[in-house]
Amino acid sequence: MRASLIGLALLPALAQAQNVPNVTYQGPITITQGGTYTGNYRSTDSGTPAVTIATSAPVTLQGCVIVGPGDLIQANGVPGDITVLNSQAFGTTPTQDNRYRGRFIAATNAKNIRAENNYLEHTTGFTIYRFSGDGSPSQTVRIIRNKVLDIDGRTRNGGVQLANFIGLNTVRAVGNIEIAWNQVINEPNLSSVEDNINFYNSGGTVQSPARVHDNYVQGAYPFPATSGTYSGTGMTTDGDGTTVSTVPAYLNAFNNQFISTCNAGMNIAAGHDINYYDNRIVTSGFLPDGTALRAVYAGTAVFNGHQVPSSVFYNNSIRNNTIGYRNPAYRIPFPERHDLSNGACATCTGTTHLPNPITLSTEQNEFVLWQQKLQQNNITIGASGTASPPTPPANTAPVVSLSAPGSATVGTALALTATASDADGSVSKVEFFNGATKLGEDLTAPYALSFTPATAGTLSLTARATDNAGAATTSATVALNVTAPVATFYRALNLGGSALTIDGNSWEAAAGASGFSTNASGWSSRGSALNPATDANRADMLTSALFGTGPTLALNVPNGSYGVYLYIWENDSPVTVNVLVEGKTVRSGYSTGNAGHWERLGPFATNVTDGTLNVATTGGNVNLAGLEIYQGSGTASPPTPPANTAPVVSLSAPGSATVGTALALTATASDADGSVSKVEFFNGATKLGEDLTAPYALSFTPATAGTLSLTARATDNAGAATTSATVALNVTAPVATFYRALNLGGSALTIDGNSWEAAAGASGFSTNASGWSSRGSALNPATDANRADMLTSALFGTGPTLALNVPNGSYGVYLYIWENDSPVTVNVLVEGKTVRSGYSTGNAGHWERLGPFATNVTDGTLNVATTGGNVNLAGLEIYQGSGAAGTGTVLAASASSSISLGALRLYPNPTVASMQLQLPVTTAEEVEVGIYTIQGVSLSRQRIVIEPNTPSQPIPTNNLVAGTYILRVLSGSQRGKSLQFVKQ
Repeated sequence: MRASLIGLALLPALAQAQNVPNVTYQGPITITQGGTYTGNYRSTDSGTPAVTIATSAPVTLQGCVIVGPGDLIQANGVPGDITVLNSQAFGTTPTQDNRYRGRFIAATNAKNIRAENNYLEHTTGFTIYRFSGDGSPSQTVRIIRNKVLDIDGRTRNGGVQLANFIGLNTVRAVGNIEIAWNQVINEPNLSSVEDNINFYNSGGTVQSPARVHDNYVQGAYPFPATSGTYSGTGMTTDGDGTTVSTVPAYLNAFNNQFISTCNAGMNIAAGHDINYYDNRIVTSGFLPDGTALRAVYAGTAVFNGHQVPSSVFYNNSIRNNTIGYRNPAYRIPFPERHDLSNGACATCTGTTHLPNPITLSTEQNEFVLWQQKLQQNNITIGASGTASPPTPPANTAPVVSLSAPGSATVGTALALTATASDADGSVSKVEFFNGATKLGEDLTAPYALSFTPATAGTLSLTARATDNAGAATTSATVALNVTAPVATFYRALNLGGSALTIDGNSWEAAAGASGFSTNASGWSSRGSALNPATDANRADMLTSALFGTGPTLALNVPNGSYGVYLYIWENDSPVTVNVLVEGKTVRSGYSTGNAGHWERLGPFATNVTDGTLNVATTGGNVNLAGLEIYQGSGTASPPTPPANTAPVVSLSAPGSATVGTALALTATASDADGSVSKVEFFNGATKLGEDLTAPYALSFTPATAGTLSLTARATDNAGAATTSATVALNVTAPVATFYRALNLGGSALTIDGNSWEAAAGASGFSTNASGWSSRGSALNPATDANRADMLTSALFGTGPTLALNVPNGSYGVYLYIWENDSPVTVNVLVEGKTVRSGYSTGNAGHWERLGPFATNVTDGTLNVATTGGNVNLAGLEIYQGSGAAGTGTVLAASASSSISLGALRLYPNPTVASMQLQLPVTTAEEVEVGIYTIQGVSLSRQRIVIEPNTPSQPIPTNNLVAGTYILRVLSGSQRGKSLQFVKQ
C-alpha cells in the first residue's frame, strides 16, 4: 500500500566463546549429594543450567569443563557450599531472544563460595544473592586467581543486558571475604559489563572487612563501544539500604589495577567504612584501533548516590591512588584529564597523578606491570594455577588515646589532643567525636583539634584512629562538663513607666534615668490582656512603652561586653521590624504578632567601645517596653513563661467526592492562651495545603479514586500543634458515558455492545482522508469479527484529519490504528494538542486502540489528526464526561487491587513506577520475567528472586507509557504463566 525507508544500525557480530575444548561432554547434571566431581558438562538450552547443585552438603567441582548458553553452575534452591577449582567455563550463544549468557556461578543464600584458578570466557560472572554462611574461613566468599575473558551480557538478537564479573547482592556482615589476584579482560564490542565488581548492600564486618586486592581489570565499555552513554565501572559500592546495617560496609580495596573503564574506575556511591587505597586507575579514552571513546567520565568518586542521612553514609575514603584518566572535557588536574570526579571527591586524598599524555601505550604498560607483579609473587592464574593463595599477614589495628582540658565553657575554644600509633603500618587519620557527632579530624601528627562548645552540658569525647589498611580503633571516652559563662545583672529600664522590681532585679524609670536618651514618645494602656499572661509588675512594664517609627535608645555604659534583652509589646495588628544593637542587625524580619502578644528578645551579645550602648529598631511602628542589660559574655537567665496550651481543631468535609471535582475542606480552630498561626490540611502524611487566617478552608481536587484519610493540624503562636480526628472519605472515579463511534472506512455495526455508525454520511463528520479496505487480513492480536471488519476498512493518508460536531464539554477519545504493511511513526493530536508522540504502527497486521485521550471542546467541533507517515485510521470512539471511558478488551482495576491467575499475583495493579510479583513456589528461586505489549512485542526482561508467600523485589515500570501490558514468567517452576496489568 505504501513504501518506507528502514534504517539499519550495524552492530558488531555476537561473539561465540572461541576456545571451547573439543572433549566428550555429559549432558546437564543435577548434583544431589556432596563430594568431589570431575567431568565435562554441557547444556544446549538457555533455561537449563549445565550444573545444578541441589544439596547443602559441600560440593567440589575440580578439573571440569563446563559449557552452555545459560547458567553454568546454579544453586538457587539450597544454601550451597560450593568449591570450584582448576576448571574451565564457556558461555555459548543464548537459545532465546532477549536473554544473555548465564552466570559462571549463580547462588542464592549460599553458605560458602570458593572459586580458585578457573578460566571463564563469555560468561556473566558470579551472582551471589544473600548469604547464610557464618563468615568463618570455611563459610565465606573467596574468588581468587581466576582468569576471565569477556563478561558478556549481550543477547543473540542485538540487545544488551549488563552484567558483573562479581556481583554481591545483600551479602551482609560476612567475615573473611576475599577477591584477589583475578585477571579480567573485557574486549570492546565483544563484551557487555556494568560494574566489573559490585558490592550492592554487601560487605564485611568491623573486625574482618571484605578485602578486594591485587586484581587486574581491563575494560568496561558500552555496547557498541562508541556509544555516548554508559554507567559501568571497574568497581562500585551501591545499594538502596537506608540504615547502617543494610548498606555496603567495611570494605578495603587496595593494590588493584583498573584499566580502560568507561564512566569510572572506582566509585563509592553508598555505604560506610569503605576505603580505596594504593590502586592504579588508567584510561586513555581510546579503543585499541585509536577510535575515541565517547562515554568516559572520571577516574574515581565518592558521593552519596541515594541521598541518605550522614548517619548512614559516612567514614568513606579514597586515598593514595595512582590515576591517569583522560577526558577531553575536563582539566582535573591537567588538560584533558578527569582523575578526580568534579564535585564528588571531597575525601580523595594523596593522589599521584600520572603525567600527560595518557595513551594506549600507557594502558599497555599496565599489563606489563601486572605480569611482573604475578612473577614477583610467584602467582599463576587460570585453570593451571597454584592450589592456595598467598595469605597476607593479619593487619594490626592502631592504638589511640585522647586528652582534653579538665573544664570547658560555652563560647571558649577547647583544645583536644590525641596520641596514635600503628605497629605494622602508619596512621592515616585521627577523627574527634562528641558521642556520634564528628567534630573534625587531623591527618598528621601531632593530632589535635580546636573545638568551641556552643551549648552547656556533658560532652562524651572520643578519638578514632584509622591505619593505612583501614583498621580503626576508638579511644576511651573522656566525659567533660561544659558550663555557661557567668553574666551579671547591670541595669534595666522601664521605658514607658516607673521604677519597679522584676525577677528580683531593680528596674529604673527611663524618664530621667542617668545617661539615657531616646527619640520616642511614651504611652500606656495598663490592664490590656497579654499573651502569654505574666506577673503584675512585668505586665505593668509591658503596657507602658515608648512608641515610634524607627525609635532609638542610647545608654552610657563602661566599655566592655554586654548581653542585651529588649521587650516588645503589640497592642494592635502585627508589624515587621528589624532590631539593631550597636548599629548591627541582630534580629531581622521580626513580627510583633497579634494584639496582646509580647516577647523578651535576646540576649544580643555586643561589645561597646565608645562608652554608649545603642539599641534601635527599623520598619513599622513598635512599642518598646523594657531594656534589660547584663554585663559580661555570659547569658542571663530569662523569665519562665507559663506553659503553653495547645490549640483545638476539628475538620469538616463533604460526604462524597469524585476524581477531578474540587473538594471543599473546612476546619474550626482556636487557642485558649494565644492565637492560631496556621491550619494545615493532610491526606494521610501528604500535606494538601494550609490556611493562615480564619475561616480556615482549602479547596482540593482528588486526582485518583480511593479512600482519603483527611486531617487538619492547627499550630499556635508558640509552636504547639494539634491534629484533628481523621475523616475517611471515599473518592470515586467520575462516570463517562458512550457518546458516538464511527467506523471510519466501513459500514454501521455493533462493537462491545455499542452501535457504531458508518463515517461516510455520518451527521456532522468530515475528513480529508480516503477510504480503502482489505477485509480478511490477518490481525495481531486476533479479535472478534465485527471489530476485525472495522479495523480492516480504514481511512488512509499522510496527515489525515477527522472533525466531528459535538456539544461543548469534556470527552474521552479512543483512536483505532491498523497497520497493513511496514511500521511508520506518527504523532496523535486531539484538539490541536499532541497526546501521543512517536507512536510506531508496528508490523503488518498489528492494531491498537489508543487512548483514552481526555479533552475539552469549546468551539462545537472535536478535532483528531495524526502527523508523520502514512497511516490507516480505522475507528473513532468517543465517551462524554470527565471520567475514564470503558476499555473493552482492556483489563480495568482500581489502584489498590491486584489480579491473579491461580496463585500468581501482581502488586499493585494498575502500577505507576514499579510492581511486585508473587508466585506459588515452595522454596526461594530466581526466575526471569519479561514485559510485553498486549500484541506480544517484548519490551524488557529481568531476573528476580521469588520466595514462598512473599512479593518479589520491585519490577521497574517507570519506562512504560500508560496502557495495558503482559508480564510473562520465562524460567523456573512457574515458567509459561502470564498476567495482564495496567500502567497508569
